Amino acid sequence: MKTTPSKKPKRLSQKQIAADLGVSQTLVSMVLNGRADGIAKSSFERIWNYALVNGYSPRGMKMDAVLSNSLTMGMATVGYILRAPLRLANKSNFFSHVHQGLHDCLTEHGAKTVFLGSEDILCDKDYAQFAKTRIHMRGLVIMGEVGEDVVRRLSDVFPKVVYAAARLPGVCHSVVANDADASEKLVDHLIELGHQRFAWLGGSPGTMRHNVRHQSVIAALKRRNLTLECLEDDKTGGADRREGYDCAEALLKHTKNKPPTAWICFNGLMARGAVNCLLKHGYEVGKDISLAALDYTRMRDSEWPSITSSGSTPEEIGRVAGDLIYDETEVSYFQDIVIPAQLFEGESTGRCPRS
Repeated sequence: MKTTPSKKPKRLSQKQIAADLGVSQTLVSMVLNGRADGIAKSSFERIWNYALVNGYSPRGMKMDAVLSNSLTMGMATVGYILRAPLRLANKSNFFSHVHQGLHDCLTEHGAKTVFLGSEDILCDKDYAQFAKTRIHMRGLVIMGEVGEDVVRRLSDVFPKVVYAAARLPGVCHSVVANDADASEKLVDHLIELGHQRFAWLGGSPGTMRHNVRHQSVIAALKRRNLTLECLEDDKTGGADRREGYDCAEALLKHTKNKPPTAWICFNGLMARGAVNCLLKHGYEVGKDISLAALDYTRMRDSEWPSITSSGSTPEEIGRVAGDLIYDETEVSYFQDIVIPAQLFEGESTGRCPRS
């Protein structure tokens, strides 16, 4: 008995996808070739989802593998980008906390983070790859202040973008620290200890984070009829122990060993460097000079003396960023969330010494 061989199923074409979805074949071709520029996110996702589910298989591409990855990974992956010059090896004290909070939140959703690179090493090839793989990602978290063009380009690619510790209104969601409240709490604490002469040790000058913290300290002092007597900004933008040490050294030199009694540092790492400098010069931290930081990381109590610190918990910034990624509410606006500040009273501050 002669049998009729079964017909091989007809391969789904881009033309058929275009007809089924009521869009142009040109648009389908651009999307399936990874182009994202100038294409609405909703159209991109709709075409890719339809192609994957219906077995579209372009020559040279194993779409079954792509579909398998989509089903196994799918909405359980969130990418993150680090600001320049940070890398995985030097993620920074602050953003290691932010990442921990993000990780904890995503773990509760059965998801994970994927490092997609640092701001200064992203290239056109990376963006093209993001456009092809974004179907597998729930969203993206940008950690730290990056160039506006980078934020806009990433926001055009990924379905949901959250800016952590920086903001760009009208472009994406953001989660930031309440530096104004942190400055108020810190200045109040130092004034209650009797201090009237203040100095500022700044880090990463020119960045949004530095400007907000610096201006918040100035405003908090002004409301109490006080001013910054001295200020030193690090010149490298590192905002680390070395920069804190150098700023403290310069401050002592400029004040001719008659420095202000209350020093406020940009972050905990700079505060640690400033402590080392003061100890080297024979000052007793917390007695001769009180030193505090606009920070709320492990630097505050990881070493002696513990550093009086005020700031928003960076883990909470990461956690809230994760919640925004997983928020199913359909809204037409971007959320800008500010995390409350806390004050930690450490050994580095004490009563103002009498003249």
